[in-house]
Amino acid sequence: MPKMKKWLLIIVLIIGAFANVRAQYDAHFTHYWEMQSFYNPAASGSTGKMNVYAAYSNQLTGFEHSPKSMLLNVDAPIPFVRGDHNLGIGVINDAIGLFTNQHLYVNYAYGFKLFKGRMVVGAQLGLVNSSFDGSDLILGGDSNDPAFPSGKADGNTFDVGAGLFYQHKYFYVGLSGLHLNSPLILLGERNEIQIDPFYNFTAGGNIPIKNTLITIQPSLQVMTDFVSWRTDITARGTYKYDEKLFFGGITYSPSTSVTVFLGAEMMNITLSYGYEVFTSGIGAKNGNHDIFLGYKLNLDMFKKEKNKHNSIRVLQ
Repeated sequence: MPKMKKWLLIIVLIIGAFANVRAQYDAHFTHYWEMQSFYNPAASGSTGKMNVYAAYSNQLTGFEHSPKSMLLNVDAPIPFVRGDHNLGIGVINDAIGLFTNQHLYVNYAYGFKLFKGRMVVGAQLGLVNSSFDGSDLILGGDSNDPAFPSGKADGNTFDVGAGLFYQHKYFYVGLSGLHLNSPLILLGERNEIQIDPFYNFTAGGNIPIKNTLITIQPSLQVMTDFVSWRTDITARGTYKYDEKLFFGGITYSPSTSVTVFLGAEMMNITLSYGYEVFTSGIGAKNGNHDIFLGYKLNLDMFKKEKNKHNSIRVLQ
């Protein structure tokens, strides 16, 4: 990569953090429909199974110090407990230029029947950590500028989130708010990062094609901090044969990108790959690579008649 591009990217990332801006903190993943409990604590346990998934996103491929995100999440209904109680836990690591952000969270969700479906209320308690490594940063001129740490600086604080999630046999819809307490992270003595509340709306449906093994599954996600917005409109097609599920589709994000993806589910294991191409002129070769890996374990062995509800898996 040309040095000009390298340092332009680094400078933009530095200014964005140390100008005390209030910016969107959370990563975006291509396979959002498979990762409901990451975006909404109320979706924890919504599959009716122990749901384990990992995701990796390599963004702006070809740019040095480009963002990379890794996520691991586990959520499930709580066995041996009367009622519709669910728990989830997850951790995400974002490397963005000279910054590294981590978010460790615990979700709780309680569900009840409503209008022939299932309504769920969820809450999240988490810990956010940010660090900056300026040991290799060369600013020129006054290299001792106190506005930029010359070494490593980090800080952390607690944050909270909440959400609502409604499941029906033929559709789902969810609304959540993360970082509702507007966490303030102090980096050393002079710098800070303010995290704005972040809101997510999602919905999806199931359209079977008559007399075929094919199903069309549209979905929508809107992410915003009321300063910036991102909308993803997705059309997925699935084909099920001999207990194996194959799927593929396309996502359009207005004024941002187009994403194509392919995947399969076999023996409760889901593997999918997606590539996002930006429409802003960055170039097709500098898009985002996304990989999703999931596994679901049936918990019926631990419980018999309680906690039965329609799974959003019928929509996926």
